[in-house]
Amino acid sequence: MRCDFQCDFAGMNRRDFLFGVAAAAASAMSPLARAQEAATRAKLDRISLLTNDFEGLLPEVWGDWNEQPAPLKMTMLDLPEEVADRLHIHNLEVCNINLLSMEPSYIGEFKERMRRAKSKAVDLIVELDPPATAYKGYISVCSPNPEIRAHAIGETKKWIDIAAVLGSPSIMPDQGVRYLPKDLTSCIEGLKALVDYGKPKGVAVILEPRGQRLDQLVELIKGSGAYSNPQIGTVEGLRLLYPLARTVQHINDRPRSNLPTAIRLSKELGFKGWFSIETDGGPNAWAEIQNVINALLQYL
Repeated sequence: MRCDFQCDFAGMNRRDFLFGVAAAAASAMSPLARAQEAATRAKLDRISLLTNDFEGLLPEVWGDWNEQPAPLKMTMLDLPEEVADRLHIHNLEVCNINLLSMEPSYIGEFKERMRRAKSKAVDLIVELDPPATAYKGYISVCSPNPEIRAHAIGETKKWIDIAAVLGSPSIMPDQGVRYLPKDLTSCIEGLKALVDYGKPKGVAVILEPRGQRLDQLVELIKGSGAYSNPQIGTVEGLRLLYPLARTVQHINDRPRSNLPTAIRLSKELGFKGWFSIETDGGPNAWAEIQNVINALLQYL
């Protein structure tokens, strides 16, 4: 009998065991406690995290630049289960710069790790710049250089294919900040090529404010058939971008995010996507993210 139990337990992964314990605990709850638990779970289901929130805890990606002890560090493949266990969050916004390979075997293993954690990808952020110029948008579909623009379209299509494999409903490319021309025709054409490529694969294209004027961003979105990531703290901006949003909104608990107002307007304007937590990615990532989760649970 004891051997059978040990064998059964050994074959049971940690996630199944924890869910079994949770189910047993839930059965002992009062109706009111079960209702409160269900309400909290529904709120947690609206919350996502950027994988880049953990850059300080992913030495294989960023190098071992912090002094955190080994148990607090992890690999990218560990991340889905760690997030699910520590934070009870099962939605990940995957940053392509955190993935170590585009090879099907690696992407397949990451997808399997998400499945084991009962988690899913809700967006794939695509940055094509080399590390030294990351987030500058030099290599983008809005580059004034037609060769760079064509290269960006081709590379982003590869990431759309990966997003489809991961089951992500959208990608977010970097449309650039510095190089948006007065005439947005070429930018819109490039983005539309991505939109058209992703549509039959079930992968939408979303854009966030990256320093350009809001009217330019709205023109890019409407002209190309893309959607918005309403990462903005102004009421005017939220009212413009929430109706154009589909999958995620980046959020944190800093004053510039205007969290209470953002959540109120999201309800008023019918945003049904995920609130994706974006932090500085330092060594205190777990605590910082938990603080934002607590704030979101208060306002959702």
